[in-house]
Amino acid sequence: MNVNNNLDNLLELTPDYVEKAPIFELNNFYRITQNEIKKATEVYARAYSKITLYEKALEDTEDKSLVLKTFFEIAIRYGLKYGFPYAPSEQLEGIAIWIPYEKDKMNMWRVIRSGGFKNSIKLVKIGRDFLDSVKELSQLDKDRIKNMAGKRYLELMSLAVDPEYQRKGIASKLLKAMFEKTDSYGYTTYVSADIDNVDFYKKHGFKVIKEINVKIKDFDLPNYEMVRNPNNTIYMDLSKSKNYYKMNSPLDNYSDLIIQEY
Repeated sequence: MNVNNNLDNLLELTPDYVEKAPIFELNNFYRITQNEIKKATEVYARAYSKITLYEKALEDTEDKSLVLKTFFEIAIRYGLKYGFPYAPSEQLEGIAIWIPYEKDKMNMWRVIRSGGFKNSIKLVKIGRDFLDSVKELSQLDKDRIKNMAGKRYLELMSLAVDPEYQRKGIASKLLKAMFEKTDSYGYTTYVSADIDNVDFYKKHGFKVIKEINVKIKDFDLPNYEMVRNPNNTIYMDLSKSKNYYKMNSPLDNYSDLIIQEY
């Protein structure tokens, strides 16, 4: 296997490198911008309104669509600031938001920095019952931090396909494109899946590492912590690149070029 080890133009890192680093850029996909936030929330609201967990959580909510749009705008803004939000095209047929492990803890300061704080306040006002219903989902975040400690991983924070475009392979396309990157850089991928989607992720190489029952109102709904390990991993020594910025890069600890094929 021939590998181009000239990395001078591979990375041009800045102090907040997860906002700029191109190692997870998908050239053939559309990276969502601030201009598409409203449209993206509409895609999420339509896609998640039919998912069992959210159907149960929204049973007593009057304006279900508004609550979902407000809820997911927080995640979308977070992804824009700290991660990699992609769609197949400007039509936003589907959306995948990926977060690197260094930024996967969504604390209040990061929510404020990403512009999601106003949505948090609004959500308390219009969707308090919904928030009370989904509060046990925070257990998944705590578990992820514990179970993934010491690992380099990319979290699939959310994946949504507009109902109009479902069953056309869009979700699979979004996953496979990023898998090429995670495989190349030795990253595990992590996702928490509900009962509606666990089989889909299994088909794409994810394995369940833990099942957690989440109580939504009077229902116990299983959720699954899942990981996919990298294949045909190529670790690159980015520290030899003149553009390398030394600040806890996910690739800091790899000296020499190592090729591992599984």
